[in-house]
Amino acid sequence: MTVYEQELRKLFEHSDLVDRPQFSGRVCVGDLGKDLRVRAEFLSTHVSNQYDAIRLTVLNRTEGVVDRTLLRFQDVWGKKQVPNNPNFRSGVIPHLWDDYGKVEWYAYHPTAVDYDALRQSIGQYLSMFRERTPEREQDGPKLVYICAPLRGDVTGNVEFARQKAQEVFADGDIPICPHLLFPPVADPTDPAQDEKARAMGLRLLESCQQMNVYGPVWTDGMWQEIYKAGELGIPVLTDQKTIGRTPPARRPGRKER
Repeated sequence: MTVYEQELRKLFEHSDLVDRPQFSGRVCVGDLGKDLRVRAEFLSTHVSNQYDAIRLTVLNRTEGVVDRTLLRFQDVWGKKQVPNNPNFRSGVIPHLWDDYGKVEWYAYHPTAVDYDALRQSIGQYLSMFRERTPEREQDGPKLVYICAPLRGDVTGNVEFARQKAQEVFADGDIPICPHLLFPPVADPTDPAQDEKARAMGLRLLESCQQMNVYGPVWTDGMWQEIYKAGELGIPVLTDQKTIGRTPPARRPGRKER
């Protein structure tokens, strides 16, 4: 097994990104549903033996290429510091280096958090092409899921979510706000209770017709909810003018939801 295949298996083998992934060399191919497949491969964008990106190609079995994008490791992870190495005082751009057949990460080795951030970026892109669940026809008010940060200033964030839920209510829709439901019964500082509350929140999301995302910082927990909404075909609205495509896990110093 090559290093490229090992790295692709870390991303795709035990994830929900694609169905039935198959690996060969620098390439992974998997199903997205119906006639769509995706091809993921390591790519050099600057120097021929330095693989600093993953190219994702969405393919239709009969019509060929549907769409293609390039995820550069630097865009997802940023420039990485290499402690105690005077050769990289300003950090290094992460890449796999093929040194005459010997392949390894150059200077910086990605962490579990890095791989998770890359998986989320891949998932955010691929979610646009997965088969959507037909939206249920409904008369009257919609169930609107309130997606906002929680951890950090829990009290302040709960109040922020309450205000946004009140806005949805004033507009005539039904706010589904986990912030108002779970903190009184599940301690967000207790990992077991917090994980259970997250899972319950995702179950609530399954019944909603819309998700509203609030705040300029999208935490890991929020991205998990956004990705789930994409899988379910639920429209996602945001109060921001631009939508960041990179999960905030790559940015140091920010806490999870």
